[in-house]
Amino acid sequence: MKKQLLFILVMLLSTGSLHAAPTPAVAYEKGTVVFVGPLDQSMQKQYQMAKGELVSIRMTSGPEAGKVVDTFNFVSSHSAYEIKVNPGDKVIVAVTHDLGKTSYYVSDFDRFDYVYVLGGLFVLALVVFGGFIGAKSVFVIAFSVLLIFKFFIGQVLAHQYSLTLLTLAVAAVIAMATQLVISGLSRKTLAAVLGTIGGVAIAGLLSMLAIKLMHLTGLDSEEAMLLKASTLSNIDFQGVLFAGMVFGALGAVMDVTISIASAVYEVKSVHPAISFKELVQAGMNVGRDIMGTMSNTLILAYAGSALPLMLLIASQQNAPMLKILNLNLIVTEFARALTGSIGLICAIPLTAMIAAMLLNRD
Repeated sequence: MKKQLLFILVMLLSTGSLHAAPTPAVAYEKGTVVFVGPLDQSMQKQYQMAKGELVSIRMTSGPEAGKVVDTFNFVSSHSAYEIKVNPGDKVIVAVTHDLGKTSYYVSDFDRFDYVYVLGGLFVLALVVFGGFIGAKSVFVIAFSVLLIFKFFIGQVLAHQYSLTLLTLAVAAVIAMATQLVISGLSRKTLAAVLGTIGGVAIAGLLSMLAIKLMHLTGLDSEEAMLLKASTLSNIDFQGVLFAGMVFGALGAVMDVTISIASAVYEVKSVHPAISFKELVQAGMNVGRDIMGTMSNTLILAYAGSALPLMLLIASQQNAPMLKILNLNLIVTEFARALTGSIGLICAIPLTAMIAAMLLNRD
């Protein structure tokens, strides 16, 4: 039923009508709830619904900013998609103009202002506790986000390049920019960059094999199905899935490789006469300590995002597990977590050997 409703929504969004009159344009503005109470008699006659409440909203954006408007908010206490508001809540108001009449509806909560607050606290914590390195971290985070959102997504929509090559190129650029800005130009940084590229390449190769051999479609989420059913049906969703696997592993692999390279560098600085084999062994000793926790970090990150899915499976006592375990959605989550973890593990010996080789050069 949920997928059917999603399909109907897609059709409405993509066509604007189902062989009917055009739907009125909708504008979305911000507002603050000032009153919530029972319907008066006129609104009961207007909406002919008993289960609802009168909501008064002070508009805070748009041409009607400052104006208090009244609207009906349906509440049945049975749907997870209803919006139960209280005085003081910030909301998004859908404003429609149809046949000379303006109507207002509570569309959703206004949440993104709090994202700015959390983002500000995140930047403040980085700068206060990280100092100059923290400030550089803010820069590389902004660079990575802009590169993905402005360049990578734009190229995906343009269909000009292979999504596999594009993903690997963007991952390499992010790895180089991050390590160079944070650690500077040195042999240690070069070892971390090469180890990252190697680990991510291994994760990417395994991701491609998993997608092909497991027949993964990339349509494992409602967002992907929404894109497929609407105007972006020609996108390579298997390629998008590959990109998600690679980018998901990239951050953890970078963390591991710079730790290994830094450890090998410190050992070399304390014992300049140490041999190549001993340097590699030192890097591996540090890597083994990191390996368990970082692999667990990846698994827990994916498990946390899939927690509702795991609860759904656990609640179905009589469901056929053979069918469930082979669902595209389930296998995709396993493949995503395991390919990234394998790439992370392989990056440890790669970085240890590359760092030892570079630091032992005269």
